Amino acid sequence: MEFSISGEDKMFLESVRAFAEREIAPRWVDIDERRWPIEEVAAKLGEAGLLGIPLSSKYGGQDGTFLQAALAVEELAYADPSLATPVYVLLETAWPFIVQRYGRDEVKEEVLPEVAKGRAFIGIGSTEPQGGSDVASFQTKAVRDGGVWRLYGEKNMVTGVTTVLNLPYGGGLVAITRTGRLEDKHRGITVFLALLKRRGQRAEGFEHRDWEEIGRHGLPTGYLRLEGLPVEDRFMLGELNGGFKIAMEGFDLARTIIGAASVGAARWLLDRGLEWIRQRAVFGKPIASYQAVSFKFAELYARLEAARLAVYKAAWIADRIYRGDSAFSIKDIATAGAVAKYLAVSLAVETALEVMKWFGGASYFKETNVARVLLGTLSYYVGAEGAENIMKLIIARNVVGRDYV
Repeated sequence: MEFSISGEDKMFLESVRAFAEREIAPRWVDIDERRWPIEEVAAKLGEAGLLGIPLSSKYGGQDGTFLQAALAVEELAYADPSLATPVYVLLETAWPFIVQRYGRDEVKEEVLPEVAKGRAFIGIGSTEPQGGSDVASFQTKAVRDGGVWRLYGEKNMVTGVTTVLNLPYGGGLVAITRTGRLEDKHRGITVFLALLKRRGQRAEGFEHRDWEEIGRHGLPTGYLRLEGLPVEDRFMLGELNGGFKIAMEGFDLARTIIGAASVGAARWLLDRGLEWIRQRAVFGKPIASYQAVSFKFAELYARLEAARLAVYKAAWIADRIYRGDSAFSIKDIATAGAVAKYLAVSLAVETALEVMKWFGGASYFKETNVARVLLGTLSYYVGAEGAENIMKLIIARNVVGRDYV
């Protein structure tokens, strides 16, 4: 068992940290205030080779690992703890990889190099108005119409539609659709790479609007109504009615990297909190001298170490699976990814709230930026890629057993 990263990974980490300190950290508030558009950030990320890290170089990727993706996203989250930049990268880690794994060669060859350059974006079309976690009950339909499929339905929380429309190539989403009967549940689910904009041309058959989010303003999330969006058969991922497991695999990978983003944000919060409790004096002593503060810092520091190890382990398991190690299965990454997200996201939110107490009234002002980070981390606390109780359910089912839970 080894608790250090390889020399190659250290060099990679140092390069990401240098990029993040130079390009992202000085302007992360501008990203959150939408003064620096995420599309321009994407171009910088593409130039730095940080989009599609685990993608094959055949498709413009880095031939990298999920551990490297986790390391990169943690550093980007430390530089941009509003989470817009790291969330962009984590989405472009998980879902393009799913396209690479299950897409047709001609589709991969066309779309994935554009993603790696920051000229296209691939998101996930999952949550529907009636609910987000019960994927097997989704109602968005894909209907055969001659030589194409047409998509009808609503997706309620889709990240990046406006970004897709603003990027040079465009892109779209891995759309979870129903091609069987509703009573077929997961056996009637098919996933498509549904392009909303392709080669600079907007598709027909959809409308959208962005929500006004309370945090992480730099990366838009909105409502998408599908009104017959055409999708060619070759853009199907995997087989007809075989999409449920593909979608779950994508979520498993995304949750691991979400854990990395949350670790980076929590680390930023603890560092800012440490600076404050050392210099802020109350009754003639720094507030760090009071055990109510220093013991809580120690608790959060210990949990940060544990959460980081959980994230790295989940990424390590993913790398073993995709290298053909038969000792692990997709179920293992499902469990590990849920553990990573559960530990890291709750830690980030609780750290933000505690550091706000240390700052006192000053934390209520934008200038301290602590509350800005809290609002960003809440996105994954309340639901994105599964709320906290869904993570507990996944862990319980996989460890205790579905016959009992």
